[in-house]
Amino acid sequence: MKRVFRICWRVVFFLFSLIVLAFFVYGYTWYQESREVREEHARQQAAIDAVLTDRQKKDFQLDGDPFGEDGVARVLLIGLDSRAGQEFGHCDAIQMIEIDTAKEAVTITAVPRGTALGGLAYGIENIERIVGSKADYIVTVGFSETLGVLRTAELPTTETLQWLRNRQGYAIGEPQRARNHSTFLKQMLIKFVPESSSAIDKPFHYILYKIVSTDLTFGEAEALVTALSEMDIKNHPEKIHLAMRPAYAVQDIVYDPDTISDHLSSTLGKISQWLPKVDYSGQTEDDIQEKLLATIHEKEGDEEFLKWAFENDLWLQIEDDTVREQTRWDMMNTFFTLISKEEKQDLLADYILEMEQLGKSEWAEKGKELLLTWIEDETMSQ
Repeated sequence: MKRVFRICWRVVFFLFSLIVLAFFVYGYTWYQESREVREEHARQQAAIDAVLTDRQKKDFQLDGDPFGEDGVARVLLIGLDSRAGQEFGHCDAIQMIEIDTAKEAVTITAVPRGTALGGLAYGIENIERIVGSKADYIVTVGFSETLGVLRTAELPTTETLQWLRNRQGYAIGEPQRARNHSTFLKQMLIKFVPESSSAIDKPFHYILYKIVSTDLTFGEAEALVTALSEMDIKNHPEKIHLAMRPAYAVQDIVYDPDTISDHLSSTLGKISQWLPKVDYSGQTEDDIQEKLLATIHEKEGDEEFLKWAFENDLWLQIEDDTVREQTRWDMMNTFFTLISKEEKQDLLADYILEMEQLGKSEWAEKGKELLLTWIEDETMSQ
């Protein structure tokens, strides 16, 4: 009996040992494979991070002094209207912004559209003559970029754009619209310029910086923001002065996103049916979106149009988040085939950094996956 018991015990022990050994071998193999997967993932992430860090070092520089010896910097802001179906845009807004650190004052001078004629280069020279001072820097923002800035600032895009474009609703017309641009800029400076400079604000500033076109470096743009912060304009809005050249009798109409619909209705309601279709002032958001998406669909496969559309950020005009991001992704991938390897990598790195800052992780990951394929293809070709 004891002999049978010992045999059974040995069998059980043997089987138990086999099971333990099997688990050990499996566990070790799993650990090795998991470690290899983790190491590979870490290698891939390091390669992606290296590209993104290099891109930030190229553009995210915080050095630069935009002010002259007199402590004054003048920035000419020009709004260009370029929309789907239009090959060239026209000048739609002209504002000279002078920041004087010595006097702790900001002067925003409007030049009504039509005062400066001719091409952009001639127009800038003419604007400087009218204003009486030369611009140190130029910022241009198109129709699409304006929508992008408004959306990033979480303002109602379509109605705000209609408010900014509205001239037919005023007896004096264009001069009042130009003044509205100035009052809008003043309100935005008061609302969005931080009371103190903070590293937390810089990624948000960088997104806005990349939306517009300018000869300012990012460091110089940040220096302007810092100077405005030190003026404490949020608590001292009287430091911002508005002017117009030539002078007109205009009103200071406050931009209020909460009552903007009522204002548009009272000024445009009775005449909206007579406004031209190319003017967005009298159209609903649905009308605008339908026309825009129809144009993009019609031009699908037209490489020249898609190149123009991406360079002009046409996707920013799309209100639906999902459609906008998918359209941007599709346009960007077409655009990649038309530019150099270095330009592709910089553009994709900017895209990933923007998506991460905006919390759009799904699109950031898509960008990283594409970037990784480029990195691996380049490694294999070496």
